[in-house]
Amino acid sequence: MGGNVVKRWMVVLVCLVCVLGLGAISRARVYIDITSPGGTRVPLAFLYHGPEEVEKVARKDLALYGIFRLINPQAFLAEVFEEGKFADWRTIGAEILVVADGQIEGDEVQVTARLFDVVEGREVLAKRYSVKVGWERMIGHALADDIFRAFTGERGIFSHPLVMAVKMAKGVREVVIMDPDGLWQEQITHDRGIALSPVWSPDGRKVAYVSFRKGDADIFVHDLETGEDKLLVGGKGSQSAPAWSPDGRYIAYSSTLRGGNSEIYLLDLLAGERKRLTYYYGIDTSPVWSPDGQWIAFVSDRSGPPHIFVMSKDGSQVKRLTYGSYDVSPAWSPTGDLIAYSSLEKGRYYVRVVTPEGKNDKILAEGESPCWAPNGRYLMFYRGLGKGRCPFLTSSQGGGSVLIKQLDGGRVDWSGKYH
Repeated sequence: MGGNVVKRWMVVLVCLVCVLGLGAISRARVYIDITSPGGTRVPLAFLYHGPEEVEKVARKDLALYGIFRLINPQAFLAEVFEEGKFADWRTIGAEILVVADGQIEGDEVQVTARLFDVVEGREVLAKRYSVKVGWERMIGHALADDIFRAFTGERGIFSHPLVMAVKMAKGVREVVIMDPDGLWQEQITHDRGIALSPVWSPDGRKVAYVSFRKGDADIFVHDLETGEDKLLVGGKGSQSAPAWSPDGRYIAYSSTLRGGNSEIYLLDLLAGERKRLTYYYGIDTSPVWSPDGQWIAFVSDRSGPPHIFVMSKDGSQVKRLTYGSYDVSPAWSPTGDLIAYSSLEKGRYYVRVVTPEGKNDKILAEGESPCWAPNGRYLMFYRGLGKGRCPFLTSSQGGGSVLIKQLDGGRVDWSGKYH
């Protein structure tokens, strides 16, 4: 995909014009506690007239959140909303009502949406959304995220894109950017070989990834504004598992530069200097940063089979966190309180979470390679399905998971920036 296309994707984004403001959302009577797994889904009526793509995307996002029960439009007693009249909506059991109307004016799609607390019978949010024609899905994501925030107090997740490595053909994996609902994706590498382990830069403008285009595994950076690729770490040995520090200055990664075994290094992007962090005759790999940028979780087999460890960003204060038979793929929560990882138990992978102190270790779902949503309330992970590994979404509290899309994917990373 050319740089101009990606740049247009980045700047054509949803224009959110707040009519009544988000200040009213905290006063909604209907409030959903997303910290309780398996809670009752709140019935929501979605009354919409306008371009179909907006409704299609918003409905799928709301369903994927797992906390709303969308009422079938065939049950509606009214095709329009009459100001101040909620009896018909209470009759069908709705506790939340979304009224939205969209139209195309010139080269723009405009949608006005209002959100009502049916229990209290009052409006809690009104917004106008505007995008260029062809980007209607962005309004659907933004609307669903605003609804989620209004009734949970947490920011939404579907306006934040994913980057992942997807199998295109036998022996071919490419890096793609994808919406979290799986309805849209764009390819950013064209190696016709193997590209792996993509990660977002903190500002959402670049993607680091591993490619074999030069023979060995090297780390490249793709600039989304220019479309250019730059070799970041190459040379002797294999380079893998890049991880950007929260401030964007450093990239931690694994390398077999010395001695053939994998060690963790830290690259200072400003100074251009490289520092070795681990010194062990076995394998140290898969570094990930704590949200404050002071700690790194990683995988090491220094205690026998691979386990999850943490260390200070200078390589000191190493501590073991997990004690399973085979623990890999750490992912540090954006809220800092949990580290997710994959654990192999009796031939099956499970997504588990543990605190940075190594406490309260528990299973969330069957699957592997977890990735946190930007709000720290959801995780995406992979589970074998058919002949491939498909992405699933689950709550950080567990309580079930849902398939996102049928594809054969690899490591996924969720952007913390709104796109």
